[in-house]
Amino acid sequence: MDLLGGEGMLSKIQQEALKQAWKHGGKLVRWNDGGGFWTYEGVLPKARSGSTRLPDVEWCCTTNTIFALVRRGYMAMDDWHTCSVVQEETYEQPGKNGALE
Repeated sequence: MDLLGGEGMLSKIQQEALKQAWKHGGKLVRWNDGGGFWTYEGVLPKARSGSTRLPDVEWCCTTNTIFALVRRGYMAMDDWHTCSVVQEETYEQPGKNGALE
């Protein structure tokens, strides 16, 4: 799957979600304290940002981001609370600096 060009190009948010999934065992989980957000298992809390809309965790993404990755075949829903990166030979894992190669 081509991340860099063509119709399959992913947004920066989608690329970040894949990077976070790879860094945390290939899985993301639904944030239990508020609907519509996903993060990784064991995410750490952060200082209150002042936004009541976003969870106070160091990283999260929206359900829309996850569903877009599922539709494009980059992730698969394990169940309603977890999703996993789809491993394909043509898909590159993030490099040492965290960038997708």
